[in-house]
Amino acid sequence: MKRSILTVLFAVILLTSSVHAQDAFATQMKVYSSALKYYDIQVATSALYNAMALKPERKDLRDSLANLYFMGERYGQAFTLGEEILKEDPKRMDMLAIVAVSKQSLGFAKEALADYETLYKDSKQVYYLYQIASLQHQLKRMGECLASLDQILADEAATKQQVNLRNGNNTSQNVPMKAACLNLKGIITLELNQPANAREFFNQAIKIFPDFEAAKANLGIMDQQDAQTAAAAKGGGQTAPKTTPPAKAPGK
Repeated sequence: MKRSILTVLFAVILLTSSVHAQDAFATQMKVYSSALKYYDIQVATSALYNAMALKPERKDLRDSLANLYFMGERYGQAFTLGEEILKEDPKRMDMLAIVAVSKQSLGFAKEALADYETLYKDSKQVYYLYQIASLQHQLKRMGECLASLDQILADEAATKQQVNLRNGNNTSQNVPMKAACLNLKGIITLELNQPANAREFFNQAIKIFPDFEAAKANLGIMDQQDAQTAAAAKGGGQTAPKTTPPAKAPGK
């Protein structure tokens, strides 16, 4: 009789604990949803950790956490968690995209390039090809970069997309992808000491997007350089100091 009573009491305790755990989990998920509504990333992250502790079997919560880190530009955490998820499921292209952007933002250019190449191979999205071109330029792989840019410019899908570029004054601007490609071709040809070609590419970029601040700035620098060279020639033939356009940050 005593054993039966103890068994029943133990079952009741387990049931009560389970109910309390369910209630606690539901509460944390409500906190998470409310925090997201008001873009309180810190509270949402804390709620997710609590929910994961209550239900460690819910692997999908790690996806949400990785996305939270990414949204909050906490790229180190997003990269680490994304890599962990990819080890279990290498076919998760959504998670590979998070990892690629995180690596790129952290300065791991070679590693990010490999990830973007996988993403492009799987999806054929020109956005990923643009990121590939940006990283190829960063890694001084100029021939490969120019080939990638030409491939984008020949793709009709590029006419419908934009990329976000950082300007030299710490601002950013959404730019049509083809204009961004032409601007990058201008930077590369100028680095290869082909100023006439560079000027033409900058002008083509501005023709597509008249408000293109970076391309205008690059032309302005070229104009300034030409004026300095002309002034130096008049003043005794001294060569003016060479200037180059500001580096273009990769689009995101």
